[in-house]
Amino acid sequence: MEKSKAKDDYACQQEMVSSLQLMVEQNAFAIEEKNRRHEERAKQIQEEMDDRNMQRNTSDYTPICKSYFDREKREIMAQRELCTSDYTPTMADDDDDYSP
Repeated sequence: MEKSKAKDDYACQQEMVSSLQLMVEQNAFAIEEKNRRHEERAKQIQEEMDDRNMQRNTSDYTPICKSYFDREKREIMAQRELCTSDYTPTMADDDDDYSP
């Protein structure tokens, strides 16, 4: 009878360990997902701010403000150029119709 109870206790402990491990995995996944969404939102906000700065007409600004926003525009353009210039074409297949 004691062996049976010991086996039941052990099985219960293993089930609890398994459940706790599953909870840890689910929490880790939820945290990763939350962080990913947060990073995406931060990136979206930055892009919106960059777009507004690019559209800004600085002709009526004070020289200091104009200088600041013009520098911001140059940095945005440089960043966007970096994002679009890392394209590395793959080797063309023999049957591609590409001819330079």
